[in-house]
Amino acid sequence: MTGPEERGNQEWYPQQEPYQEYQQQPQPQVYYDAYGQPQQYVQDPYQQQQYYQQQPQPQVYYDAYGQPQQYVQDPYQQQPEYQQPPAPPVQPAPVQPVQPVRPPVAEPPVAAVPPQARKAAAPEPDYPTGEFTFVDEEAEQSEDVIDWLKFAESRTERRDERRRKLRNRLVGAALVLVLAAGGTAGYLWWQGDLGGPGSAAKAAGGRTVNVVHLRDLQGKVTSALLVNDQSGQKASVLLLPDTLKLPGSGVSATEQLGKSLDATGASGTREGLSTVLGAPVAGTWRLDTPYLLLLVAHLGGIRVDTNVAVRKDNQPAGKELAPAGKAVSLTAEAAVAYATYQAPGETADAQLARFGQVLDAILRVMPTDLKEAQDLVHRVGAVPDPSLPEPALAGVLVQLAQYTKDSHLTVGALSVQPDGTLDEATAGKQVKDVLGGTVKSAAAASKFTRVSVLNGSGVDASADAAGSQVTNSGLELLPSGTKVPVQPASEIRYTDDAKLAAAQQLAISLGLKDTAVKKVTTAQNADLVLVLGKDYQPPKPQ
Repeated sequence: MTGPEERGNQEWYPQQEPYQEYQQQPQPQVYYDAYGQPQQYVQDPYQQQQYYQQQPQPQVYYDAYGQPQQYVQDPYQQQPEYQQPPAPPVQPAPVQPVQPVRPPVAEPPVAAVPPQARKAAAPEPDYPTGEFTFVDEEAEQSEDVIDWLKFAESRTERRDERRRKLRNRLVGAALVLVLAAGGTAGYLWWQGDLGGPGSAAKAAGGRTVNVVHLRDLQGKVTSALLVNDQSGQKASVLLLPDTLKLPGSGVSATEQLGKSLDATGASGTREGLSTVLGAPVAGTWRLDTPYLLLLVAHLGGIRVDTNVAVRKDNQPAGKELAPAGKAVSLTAEAAVAYATYQAPGETADAQLARFGQVLDAILRVMPTDLKEAQDLVHRVGAVPDPSLPEPALAGVLVQLAQYTKDSHLTVGALSVQPDGTLDEATAGKQVKDVLGGTVKSAAAASKFTRVSVLNGSGVDASADAAGSQVTNSGLELLPSGTKVPVQPASEIRYTDDAKLAAAQQLAISLGLKDTAVKKVTTAQNADLVLVLGKDYQPPKPQ
């Protein structure tokens, strides 16, 4: 055991409580920097064990104005100065009491004050403005903001410009595609692949001149030529007086047009017209009054400048169907009555002119679409002539309707002498301008055409069928029946150029190609020699 003397010779150290190092944790202390921002400082725990290294700790307190102040405690006031033995009993170092931290007091909400009022009510700061130089940097900040806005605006403008150029390119490309598609569609439409005039001409088979016959219930026939001049881009309706003389069928030298349909048939009438007009007539449209009634009814009526009042059945005491006037609407019944009306004391030319008015009105409302026209012709239900089947008739009507809507259709009557003949002075110019032909005398061409049939089709019944068609065409059939070797194509041979038109009409009646007509130099026992081939198709029995 060591006594006081021995203790007096030993160096004395302050006593420390056991586990004191582990019980006392460093407490963070708060202080504020020069800008009034709170900062934390954590004391090193090892500084509490070495008192000769302990530094004075700043104490923070607030003055009367709420400003933070610092107070540094004198370290020599906390620990007494010890002397060498005899030393007093060691006393534990006094522990500084931890001042409680005052919790923050929530301030009541402040009502929003306008900037002007807030600026006026704010007290003057108790510090010089030089301490906060950043307050005066608003101009520089505003310049930076302006520069940023300019930069953002320039980027936006460039982006908008790129979008505008891209949109213009897309619009231009779309326009080019539309124009290309439209041009292609227009070309196909004109060529006939999409239902244009080219398809109508293709359906018509290239036939430019056709004859239409209107027959009423009393058997009276009124005729007109429907002319489509593609080269001249025009169309014509050439009215034919019924007194026009055509070559006869053998009984008489000539035949009037009004009686030729019953005397020589449709084919003989076409051949006679081709002879006297010097231009081939390709097909026949039989438009009897019942079919005219259905046609106008399907079209929904027509408008005509009538010159007389239209009455039922053309009887003076009949019900008035339409008055006389401009652009009078005619029903189907009124249209038929007006087209066939001839007042007492009037010539046949007056009734012919009314028929021309009705034809013109029909073409004005006729559809220009080929499929619609074909459907219309089919619904009318007229028995077509072999020379002008329904598709071909629809094509002819579509072509004429298109020219009519474009105001390229003319309607006129052929000038005929009182004796039914044509003269070069009057009719010659009309025929040349409208048909491109040259008028001829019916008497000079009155000699009928004789036809001989040779069967090279390999089918015995074909010769009888072809003979019937020859007779129905108004030609004279010579007895024959001679068999020839089978050949693939039919032929119609002729030697005299005056029989060329008759040969062409016979080819149309038989449904043969134009190349079947051939001129030969060898002698023949007939004006025309028909050699049937395997391509000949007899008509189907009805």
